[in-house]
Amino acid sequence: MSPSKRSSVVDRSRKRSKSPPIITVKQKSERRAHKSRIRSIRKSLRSKSTGLASFPLLYHLNLITSNASLLLSYLISGTWTWFYMLCRLFLFVLVLLPGFLVMAFYYFRHPIRNISYHSGDSKKSSRHLCDVYLPSQQGEEKKAPVLIFLTGGAWIIGYKMWGALLGRALCPHGILLVIPDYRNFPQTDVTGMMFDVDMSVSWVFENCEGFGGDPENVTLVGQSAGAHLGSMVLLTKAAAQFRSESLKMVNRFSFATVEEGVDFDLAVDQGLTDVDNLNISSSPTSRSSTPEFERVRGFTTQKPSTWKPTSLVGFIPISGPYDLVKLCDHFQSRGLDKRILDWIFQKRFEKYSPTILAHNLSSSSVNLSRYFPPTTVIHGATDVSAPCSGGVEFYDSLKLLGVKADLIVYDSMSHTDPILEKPFAGEQQLHEDIYNLMRKWGEGKEHEFVDFDGSIPSCRRVAPQIMIDVARKANPF
Repeated sequence: MSPSKRSSVVDRSRKRSKSPPIITVKQKSERRAHKSRIRSIRKSLRSKSTGLASFPLLYHLNLITSNASLLLSYLISGTWTWFYMLCRLFLFVLVLLPGFLVMAFYYFRHPIRNISYHSGDSKKSSRHLCDVYLPSQQGEEKKAPVLIFLTGGAWIIGYKMWGALLGRALCPHGILLVIPDYRNFPQTDVTGMMFDVDMSVSWVFENCEGFGGDPENVTLVGQSAGAHLGSMVLLTKAAAQFRSESLKMVNRFSFATVEEGVDFDLAVDQGLTDVDNLNISSSPTSRSSTPEFERVRGFTTQKPSTWKPTSLVGFIPISGPYDLVKLCDHFQSRGLDKRILDWIFQKRFEKYSPTILAHNLSSSSVNLSRYFPPTTVIHGATDVSAPCSGGVEFYDSLKLLGVKADLIVYDSMSHTDPILEKPFAGEQQLHEDIYNLMRKWGEGKEHEFVDFDGSIPSCRRVAPQIMIDVARKANPF
């Protein structure tokens, strides 16, 4: 036997001979208390989890037929590149089926699913639901850090299940994860999606303490379309708060200068700001407000949210499309028809581009350093769906606004590598970075963070490397 082989055998025997760690009576008691607390929380959440059962079968049939027919009418009359991309997507899922099965098994077993976050007088939708992933480790008296994840899906195929791998990696490290659904095209346009995001975040702040979360330690993460929507909501709310305070100090700020950079009437009309604080009324005449317009949008009246961007300890936008003006033709070439984009964004691509909005605000001498949470923009260097240059430009625009922002660029990573292919391969770089950022921003809070451990069973490889390599070639994103 060679020395190297002999030493490895000795090492393994030493590892086997190690006695298990001694668990004290106090630790056993804490574990029992934690399990009892988790059972109690799960029971409470399940009582609120009415799920899709609260919507009759007729509702679902009508929703599917009306939305499917509208979507198909746009797809059939537009570019057929979407069909080619759809075939690639099916092939991508088929090749990575072992990994997706593990993901699905975890999803249907662990989170408390389909809890309604709907509030106010707005029309309720089956998309106004969220999933709650409880932390596997949590002290009896200590509240867990909360992570809200906004999924991507090109504003069309987003679904809360897409974030299951995030829960699989972070919940064992003591993180409480909430993943809300939001309405997609053709159920609503971008303002309806923003409203849903705002309402879901508000629900988390109001309710997370009841299931063990810390409302003073909440981080918002968005991927792709979720990064775009999260950025728009935060910028709109932060700018509106800036304007609200500037109106109270007219001797220091010019009203015209502040208003130039952003459509605040739109913000108020969509329920994204506190009307009382702004002391201004909505202006429905500034945009279309026909009954048909409101019916498509899916709501008629909204309850203004009271949370502020700085209520969050941090914001992490991942692989987002931040300049729609530049990306419109690019999306068309990749199968996302421009007529669909026109419908989603009301042909106002400049208005709903976070980078352009941030530049307009900074050019109007608006400084959001006191109104916007610390932000880390994350992007893959080889992203062809939403090129990395857009992430860099968005980061630069936030810096111009005085936002405490950082940038992380992953070499040789595509649009989906950080959230799918890499975790399937057991590489948790994105999840570890998110965890470390939460640890950094949550410093001083009551939760004690441990080091991220990528070797735990839920972080291990779930698909062979050869299948992952083949899937990358088929990936339409």
